[in-house]
Amino acid sequence: MDTRAQTPQDFAVGVSVLLVTIIGVLAFVQGSAVGVYESPDVQRNQPIADRAATYLVENHSVEGTRNLIRYNTSGGVNASLNKDVASHSGTLGGVKSSAGLDTATQRRTNASLNVTVVNASSLKAGTRDPAVDGHGQRLAWGPSVDGRTNVATTSRVVKLTNATDQCDPVCWLVVRVW
Repeated sequence: MDTRAQTPQDFAVGVSVLLVTIIGVLAFVQGSAVGVYESPDVQRNQPIADRAATYLVENHSVEGTRNLIRYNTSGGVNASLNKDVASHSGTLGGVKSSAGLDTATQRRTNASLNVTVVNASSLKAGTRDPAVDGHGQRLAWGPSVDGRTNVATTSRVVKLTNATDQCDPVCWLVVRVW
């Protein structure tokens, strides 16, 4: 007659399998347990920030390269965003329109947008201060995000053409939406 009961090893394996299953379900379910604590504004604006960043990288990249952004050239990001800010009273209305982000409905407001290029030395120091080009211009466009809460942020790793030592080795293109 076999009188063997559950051993501590059986119990440990069973509990481990149960815990891995529960953690896996929580990690892969849309709007997981962590998402409940995010602001609804951030959840609503995150796709807008993602789309704007993707639009900027795709439309200002050097042909045939990945994430190498034209900076001080014809059709470069600097000239394009400076023109956009000047023609839309300090906002990035042209980027929002071109990227399809200017649709306001009852459920979605017309979001504000800020684009900043942050260089590697700022990131190493633990800040996200805008880079400064060779002419002393800060690489930030759109309204300031200082003092704002519930800001959705998306970053893309990029390099800039025709920029003096700004992206050594890389920069971040940071898009903020509120």
